[in-house]
Amino acid sequence: MNPKATVIIPTFDDWRGLQKCLDCLAGQSAAPELFEVIVANNNSSPEVPQSLRLPANARVIHAAKPGSYAARNAALHEARGDVLFFTDSDCQPDIRWIEAGLARIADLGPHGRVAGAVELFPRGANWTGPELYDRINALLQEVYSGEGWGVTANLVVRRAAFDLAGPFSEDRFSLGDREWGLRAFEHGCEIVFCPETLVRHPARASFSELAKKRRRLQGGQYHNEILGTSPKRPVSSYLPFLSFMEIQRTLAYPGLTDVQRIQVLWVAFRLGAVSFLEVVRLRYLFGDPKRS
Repeated sequence: MNPKATVIIPTFDDWRGLQKCLDCLAGQSAAPELFEVIVANNNSSPEVPQSLRLPANARVIHAAKPGSYAARNAALHEARGDVLFFTDSDCQPDIRWIEAGLARIADLGPHGRVAGAVELFPRGANWTGPELYDRINALLQEVYSGEGWGVTANLVVRRAAFDLAGPFSEDRFSLGDREWGLRAFEHGCEIVFCPETLVRHPARASFSELAKKRRRLQGGQYHNEILGTSPKRPVSSYLPFLSFMEIQRTLAYPGLTDVQRIQVLWVAFRLGAVSFLEVVRLRYLFGDPKRS
């Protein structure tokens, strides 16, 4: 008997985070026979640490082609469930994640999608400036779902949506979830936001982590510009470094002290400089988009 759902987790050099994710999946309120878990190992080696504890309903496949979207496609090919749950190895699904996701998608049509909430938490007892920036500006699923897409950190999709819109684009390291989500939206695949379908994600605790992510996202944007799916912004548009949207979100975010707001805006300004330099590198120094 095939499971009703398949959980797909790409992983790249993150066995520790993956173990926490798997432990959360082992403790789900939904019965384990309702879903299977496929881990797509995107490392160059197919070897798996002997210490890795896999739930009984989980297995690991080796997805050799670099990139998380290629890894997700490899898992899609192996999946047996009609409903596909996507998350990342550094995410920690809530105990009712599967139960809530199945309940919400049952209310939708045959090509339905559910963008679940992503709740960020600090690494230590107190929030750092970079963590607060991440909390305010990243993984805004309610906003994204209103645009027609959702991040694959927490996305529930009917398999029929992939039959209709096709698989993820494998020639990119970033923004592939947005590209696929908007493509599915154009094909009429509805999407709703569901706060009860929840995963938790550690906020990026250092500026270097945020800068690494920003370069990766900038590479995804550059790829879209080459394909013509996004307008090419003039380099001068990156020069202010601090966007009005970031200022507005920071000032409006509840519960922050004045010092914390200044910390967040300083992080935003520095990341703006990272974006500018990465655009220059990609456009004029013939660099390649970075994976991480």
